[in-house]
Amino acid sequence: MRKTINLLILIFSFFFIFGCEEKGIPEDVNTVNIFTMNDTHGAFVTDGFSGMEKVASVINNMEKDFGKFLKITTGDIFQGTYVSNINYGIPLLEALNLLKFDAFVIGNHEFDWGIEKISQYKDNDSRNGEADFPFLAANIVYKESKERLPWTEDYVILENNGYKVGIIGVIGHNLESSISSDKVADYEFLNPRSIVQELSFSLRSEFECDIVVVATHSYDDWEINDYLQLPNESRIDGIITGHNHQKLSTKHLRSDGYYVPVIQCDDKNENVGGIIIEMDDEKSPVKATIRHYNPSEYRNDRGMLDLIDKYSSDINEGNRNIGYTTETLYQGKIGTEITKAMVEKFGGTAAFINTGGVRTTLQRGNIRIKDIFEVFPFDNRIVLTSLKGSVLKDLYHKQGQSLYFDPYFQVSKINDDLTYDVITIDYIFTGSNFLKYFKTSPREDDVLMRDLFIDYIEDFYKK
Repeated sequence: MRKTINLLILIFSFFFIFGCEEKGIPEDVNTVNIFTMNDTHGAFVTDGFSGMEKVASVINNMEKDFGKFLKITTGDIFQGTYVSNINYGIPLLEALNLLKFDAFVIGNHEFDWGIEKISQYKDNDSRNGEADFPFLAANIVYKESKERLPWTEDYVILENNGYKVGIIGVIGHNLESSISSDKVADYEFLNPRSIVQELSFSLRSEFECDIVVVATHSYDDWEINDYLQLPNESRIDGIITGHNHQKLSTKHLRSDGYYVPVIQCDDKNENVGGIIIEMDDEKSPVKATIRHYNPSEYRNDRGMLDLIDKYSSDINEGNRNIGYTTETLYQGKIGTEITKAMVEKFGGTAAFINTGGVRTTLQRGNIRIKDIFEVFPFDNRIVLTSLKGSVLKDLYHKQGQSLYFDPYFQVSKINDDLTYDVITIDYIFTGSNFLKYFKTSPREDDVLMRDLFIDYIEDFYKK
């Protein structure tokens, strides 16, 4: 019996230290407070997910309880909804400005419109949108010159409650594969470990930062472990992550007895969070508390509603009904329908797209334009091309599990020696996994896949 009780105590202690969100910070304790959100994917206004009017209220309440927070986002913020996509992320940019964000770490989806589009937000021209915060990208370089992007910073040094805080921003190593190859062809994501080590050392020794935090658009156990293993002079006091769309709250014991907090929030504002680091009299961290908040439980912030109202005409257009469905359409069904629409529009022997290009379901009921933008958030363009029969068969057999093919396609009727007209999208045509199939194929670009699907649905319901 005693062994059972001791085991239960041990299990409870483990979850308390490593898994739970601790409560209660003594009023007389000095802290460094950092708010974080990630992978918002265009969630500007509440509609099935929490919008920025809810997030603003969370921040207001956090600051009432604990004092001023530094505000960091770890990427994939702009791209993903109708109102944000058609305005190239400016609604979210203005929301972050209004909330006085302190730093924005570049994520893979910031490349979706071409990273040059995002660079305009730091060109000192307010006419095309201007960020009041720095973009962090310490390990993104031009492939040829190895130079950093001139409009980004490696880190930012901030003040919070009298403490100097260094925030290093990086993107996950090898995340180039999560970007259309033509959009990232000129760039390289360096392994961030040595970069973070060097920058952390500089922030501590040269700039006398009391706290150093890594904000990364990634969550990889090897990468996290790299940061935890850095020498004392380059030690990391907190790790803010993104990309995985998971609510994460863990701590890792450091050699000095301090538990390094690691946090991530879900996508589309399902939750947001913060790290509260208690400091001792020598300005060293002694304890970190991780908190997550559900914005849907909060009232709307009046100031953010005023900003949202600025985009009311775009929001209304996004809510325009273009059809309806009597059943929930899952990704596989949508994949079949879009490839069917591609064949019916352009002819050809086969149409196919990548399964990852269909991002969500269509629920039973009315279908709105904004719903199609959430199903197809990427600006994938239709590509008309051709493949030799033997190549088409090889692609089907070796890559078919990661593709949606049109329902008319019959691989058994393909002749190895004939050439066939096929329809796909630019993500596949230029993708590293597919380049070998299209080495000698012609390319003719046409409409966006998303626009084709909208027309397909509208035409169906006009009949």
